[in-house]
Amino acid sequence: MALSIPALKYGDFRAFFIKSITLSLSKDIYVYDIVGYDDRKDCTIQVDATNNKILGQSTQVLDYDYEKDASLNLKKTISRQEANEIALKEFSGGTPISWELTDDNNQSIWEVKMIHGKHKHTVKINARTKAVI
Repeated sequence: MALSIPALKYGDFRAFFIKSITLSLSKDIYVYDIVGYDDRKDCTIQVDATNNKILGQSTQVLDYDYEKDASLNLKKTISRQEANEIALKEFSGGTPISWELTDDNNQSIWEVKMIHGKHKHTVKINARTKAVI
């Protein structure tokens, strides 16, 4: 199942390449922080994960070149829920607290940060093959 965030279909993000997506707790709500770009500008958007409401966004003129090959292909990426299930199997008893999807050397990687008691653990998952790294 591909990753889907409805807010990505609106505003400045319609034609953007996605560089990274992070989901974390902010002021008692989970918020997506999405970074993207096109040929002219960078854009960052914050989206409430519970209702897909855009909380904020900013754009600036692009002053460096990204490699388009290094952007995320969300159609070939497992969902956050699927990454979460894999992380829970890997770190039994843990509670996921944040999720980040990035491109690392042309590999889409989910990083799931978890806690269990006083222990913190990060599970890295190849977002295309589902392999734990």
